[in-house]
Amino acid sequence: MNNLLRSGICGLAGLLLAGCNSMTATSYDTLKLAISGPESVITTDVINNLGRPAVIARLGQSEALLVRASQFDRTSEWVGLQQGLVTRNGRLVQTAGLPENSDLLAPLLADDPFLGDLRQADGLEVIRLIDMPDRYLTGVAQQARYRVGKLEAVEIMGVDQQLQRVEEVIRMPALGIKATNYYWLDPASGRVIASKQFLVPELPPLFLTEVDSAGNKQ
Repeated sequence: MNNLLRSGICGLAGLLLAGCNSMTATSYDTLKLAISGPESVITTDVINNLGRPAVIARLGQSEALLVRASQFDRTSEWVGLQQGLVTRNGRLVQTAGLPENSDLLAPLLADDPFLGDLRQADGLEVIRLIDMPDRYLTGVAQQARYRVGKLEAVEIMGVDQQLQRVEEVIRMPALGIKATNYYWLDPASGRVIASKQFLVPELPPLFLTEVDSAGNKQ
């Protein structure tokens, strides 16, 4: 875990334990991530009580609620008590605290579609170099190809939103990995709202949904 994510997670933990924010006991309980276990229910009341943007992370039968600690351009840092994520317009570029030694560093190169307008990514292909520190793997090639799909109704916190689907077919030949990630974005702005991303073969896909309180919509 790098120092940025470590400090963010520790800082949030301190706030929670000191009772210095508006997070409810229910939201505190959801700040856990595991492959299996009782499914938690993150309600709109929980989100509204946060008073800040957050991301719901769902892995298998478990959910976690991570709040946004910082944002620059479209790069966001999300922190919970034991996990941390960094995303660039919804795509995972760094993780910390995930199970099965699945944490990764996936920096984006200058021609990466997530650094531009993802709505224009149809047919693009890129190659990234992925590090997986817990597995002692560095510079593993990941090939990615994009297809812009149709508008779809996606339910987020009980409300249907018409979002643009973008498919990302990834291949990592060295690890025998082939999978399709899905991103659902606001067709007007190109901002990713929800995604389904595969990390390693041992884990189910990680679903991420960005949410915000009613009085703090982005």
